[in-house]
Amino acid sequence: MRKTIALVALLASSAALADGGWASRSLGIEPERFAGGRAGRRALDWYRHAADPAWGGTTDATDRFSVAHPVDGPAAGRPLLVVLHWRGAGWPGKGVDMQTALADEKGSVFSAPDGFFILTLDDIRNYHVLFNRTHDDYWWGATPSYAGPTREDVPRLLNRATPCERRVMDCVEWTIRRYAIDRARVYLCGNSMGGQAAYAIGLAHGDVFAAINANVPATVWYAAARLGFVDAEGRDELDWSVAGLADPPVCVEWSGVDDVWSRERDVIVRNLVRRKWPHIILWGDFGHCGSVEAARRRNDLVERFDWLSVRLDEAYPVFTSASCDDRLPWPFKVWRPRRRSFSGWRGDIYEADMQIADGAPTSGQVNAFFRWRVVRDDAEGFGMELRIASADELGTRQFTPPESAIADVTVRRIQTPELARARRVAWEFGGASGIAERDAHGALTIRDLGIMRKPQILRLCPAAASTP
Repeated sequence: MRKTIALVALLASSAALADGGWASRSLGIEPERFAGGRAGRRALDWYRHAADPAWGGTTDATDRFSVAHPVDGPAAGRPLLVVLHWRGAGWPGKGVDMQTALADEKGSVFSAPDGFFILTLDDIRNYHVLFNRTHDDYWWGATPSYAGPTREDVPRLLNRATPCERRVMDCVEWTIRRYAIDRARVYLCGNSMGGQAAYAIGLAHGDVFAAINANVPATVWYAAARLGFVDAEGRDELDWSVAGLADPPVCVEWSGVDDVWSRERDVIVRNLVRRKWPHIILWGDFGHCGSVEAARRRNDLVERFDWLSVRLDEAYPVFTSASCDDRLPWPFKVWRPRRRSFSGWRGDIYEADMQIADGAPTSGQVNAFFRWRVVRDDAEGFGMELRIASADELGTRQFTPPESAIADVTVRRIQTPELARARRVAWEFGGASGIAERDAHGALTIRDLGIMRKPQILRLCPAAASTP
């Protein structure tokens, strides 16, 4: 029976995910600019649009979004940051307004460099966090439940792009075209409810987003189901398909170990590792925190990786099984959660006793010490510099990066066609060399590399008789 369910889900995945390709998509929306304004130093354009029947939604709602301009004014070829708001922003008119007001605030989880455009969306037009809990677009399309998606929602979300996701992606594509955005530099971030949507929507669209940043993502089941990490019963899916999926965006996350909303995050992390998808995971006892400054007091690696410099048209490494990784704190137990209010930045949990996994530090990291730089990716060869950053570079006093570490390295988004197609690849790194073969899912992994503080270059070339 389980195999039958998995096969049906896999076929549904191929059909649902194959409708990506937003760059060549014929859009069914014609957003109308209805107002202008300012957010700090940035000019704003406000748009509204009707629903596209092709999304498959059940309500004919009018949705809106805002586009904040670069500080020095609009210009072609600029990057774009896409922002998904949190549940507590759900007071009438504030889902977009609040994030837009934070767009120019330094130190905000939603801030972007001066040269960026910023696209901010509502998940529901003028929804109300107390009263509109049965709308299909609630929780960014995952569930109409105020408490967020659960394991029971998995069959409905399994390998499926929801109408809300389709709307988000059409708005992103419309904005890219309207403002002549640099397609190699489109990024997605979200906090809490928006953080779990950044996982679910962002990782499914590696052909659009260069990198994503998920701050204290609330719940795991939307992303786990949407990305096929689990089967219809919520158990880890060991026989998955990547059909229709591009190499995923580089993903950064920070979560609170004393935050009930982060329960079961091990479901996401172990499936990222299993699929060799990119991830930098940070945690600390900072609760359901949306403040970079407050989170850094408990884990000063928060927001130290420059994820907004990652490019869609450059290769990147995925580090797994690294000897310098901390033990994950999940699964953990949080007792006696107490609801104080229905709204607010911190969510529902104000007081709790926590019990994290044995041997895990209260503040920790996975892959936060590694840095890389592509030095060549063309017909003449491939080279990627790998290294471990120093404590001074990372701005940390709480962590001591090692001088060296052992890790498996999977190389993704290779731009040279011959190398990207090669099944067998010859590699050199430091004084080591060998042959690596792609696995059944196409991942090219070189195992047990000794990465050091001093930069070393990983060189790749197709091995003899490796192309089909």
